[in-house]
Amino acid sequence: MSLTQPVLPHWVGADYYRTKSSWELQPNLCPCDIELNEYLQKYNIQDKSIFHFGTGAHHILGLENQKLDSPNEIFGITASIPEHEEYIRICRKNRQLAKFYKVICTDIYTLTARFLPMLDVVSLFHIGEFYMPEEAPFVHHNDESLVELFLSKLNPDGKILFYTQSVGWGKAEEVIELFTAQGKIKKIEEYKNLLVYSKNN
Repeated sequence: MSLTQPVLPHWVGADYYRTKSSWELQPNLCPCDIELNEYLQKYNIQDKSIFHFGTGAHHILGLENQKLDSPNEIFGITASIPEHEEYIRICRKNRQLAKFYKVICTDIYTLTARFLPMLDVVSLFHIGEFYMPEEAPFVHHNDESLVELFLSKLNPDGKILFYTQSVGWGKAEEVIELFTAQGKIKKIEEYKNLLVYSKNN
């Protein structure tokens, strides 16, 4: 059995989720990665450093990035073993993919400032979906401190993007409102279902 519908690890357990969840491209249910590609094209964002939370098994962001004259350096993360296995499978057939698109399979809440590079674009489309308090002994962050981490790694003109149709949008919206009220971020624009913010320096 493979989980292909919007499912939270809270519902099925973290280990079951990691081994069974795999998201194919379904624009009618989750267009966020398509919209991110459109946003990058709209502003001709090339030759930048991008972090992408939740690659899907389709890896459309990396595949579209290959077509650019000056591809972005994209660092993707997934907690889904099947999605990472699909990345490896695609890279074996398409060796150019890994040149600018790297994907690791781990819990995003384990990341640290020492591990991350400085970034120009950060997509945190799945904030609010994956943090589980019972996992706290094994990770460094919750949703709030994870956003704080990525703000600390955002270049001065960088952008951080959120997805308003996320399964965890209720929690994500709370974090965004908190950081906005604290003066840490400011909204730049909306693009379809995406909210684009910058950090207040």
